[in-house]
Amino acid sequence: MKQIRKVNRNEKDDYREKEYLRLLNESKKIGFQFGILTAGSALMTVYSRESKNEHVLNLGDELKKIAKNKKDTAGILSQIYGKSALTFFTLGLDDAGLKDLKTAIHYTEDISNENKRYYFRGTYYENMTAYYSNSKRYGEKKYKDSILYFLNKSLEANKKVTDNGKGISKKKKYRAIAFINIRIAIYCLEEPTVKGNLNKAEEHLLAASTVYENKEYDIEQTEKTMLLNQYSWLYMEKKEYHKSIQYGNQALNLQKQFPNPYNKVDSYEILASDYLGLGNKEKAKFYMDKYTTLKDSIRFMEKNTTDATVKKMVKQVDKEHQENSKKQWAITCILALIVAIIIFIFWRRKNKIHQKKYEELVSKLKNKKEENNLVTSNNEVKSSVIIPDETVKALLQKLEKFETSEKYLKKEVSLTWLANNLNTNTKYLSEIIKIHRGKNFSNYINGLRINYVVHKLYNEPQYREYKISYLVEESGFVTHKVFVTAFKNEHGVTPSYFIDKLKASCRVHEKHIANS
Repeated sequence: MKQIRKVNRNEKDDYREKEYLRLLNESKKIGFQFGILTAGSALMTVYSRESKNEHVLNLGDELKKIAKNKKDTAGILSQIYGKSALTFFTLGLDDAGLKDLKTAIHYTEDISNENKRYYFRGTYYENMTAYYSNSKRYGEKKYKDSILYFLNKSLEANKKVTDNGKGISKKKKYRAIAFINIRIAIYCLEEPTVKGNLNKAEEHLLAASTVYENKEYDIEQTEKTMLLNQYSWLYMEKKEYHKSIQYGNQALNLQKQFPNPYNKVDSYEILASDYLGLGNKEKAKFYMDKYTTLKDSIRFMEKNTTDATVKKMVKQVDKEHQENSKKQWAITCILALIVAIIIFIFWRRKNKIHQKKYEELVSKLKNKKEENNLVTSNNEVKSSVIIPDETVKALLQKLEKFETSEKYLKKEVSLTWLANNLNTNTKYLSEIIKIHRGKNFSNYINGLRINYVVHKLYNEPQYREYKISYLVEESGFVTHKVFVTAFKNEHGVTPSYFIDKLKASCRVHEKHIANS
């Protein structure tokens, strides 16, 4: 145990990995279970830092068998389940991750040291956000508030840890506090258009900076890269591009000493956006190419690891169910096959519909037949208001000018605003849009904005590299949700699908030219 604590003080992961593995094997030889669990848990941390996800889960499974039916007064078992859970979340295996994380939180009840109990709970509350972040990524926006809720719970729990060093050192406490402040800043930066979010992000980044700058806490420089990246992101959103580039370059320089592909890919993406903002296309392309290459490598690595992990989990499930009868197994297989076939049919049908919608949209763009997707008339809709023909003609001419002016991109556009600008009343304007454009006012404006974005994405390839949040802002929408809903209503596909298909089509075209 003294040797394990000595290794803990060394900052080099390659040294830690080697020594923890040695001490794990030494503990196995003498049957010292607490040593196996302690060295194993520490080794899982190193594997996790090195993104060796399969190693984390394999070792975690081994340790869980030893931990079965044991009390966790020292907090080792909760850590094992917590690290395993976080790795499952990283791989997108959310159900397995949530199960392990609940077990980790349950184990904290056994921890005798109060500081350790608060610290570990704070860690697992933060880990819980990974589950809700994945749900958010899949489009379940209702989980957004849960992310902030658990981040605040984590910050509150860590602040309860005393500074007396009993069980948890000051360094660990304040490193966790700094990290959670950075996470809350990221949460705010993900929705930069929400009032006050940029100021909140800056406040939390300053709180994290205060911790890093305090020599008393002695926080490793390796962890400062994430902070620098978030400062870079903050100033990019504020359009202070030179300041953002300064922080981005600091982050990249620090990564030369402590390489981490996930931090580096963030640096590249923000720097590309900075140079686009400054109009330096050459530099923007340079960093975007680096971003794309590294992002593809990370995805490839994660996919291979996920595939191997899923196979291992399936094998484990099979083993656990060997006692089931052959009949039950056959029924389960048949049901699973039926479900899989149904899912495949629905997926294929959905894919065909999306592909057809995409092809129709691209065909219209190629033939230049689509002009903001407007309907010139709708004879089926009967007017409830009598408007003189001359007034109708004059208003339609004004509408056509408005539709080519791009004034519809302004956030202040409303029925009253447009009526005032066209020197008419809202009743006439609303009726003419309904009859001659076939839409209510809200859908009419959304249609103009969406087709502005569609034309930009189709005709100007650099727009395909922008974040969705940038497209939302530029096209005049208030929220990401309204933008995506309007895009899908207008064209039957999501903006992400449309962008991915355009990129794929571009790659095929470039490959064809190269082969020619």
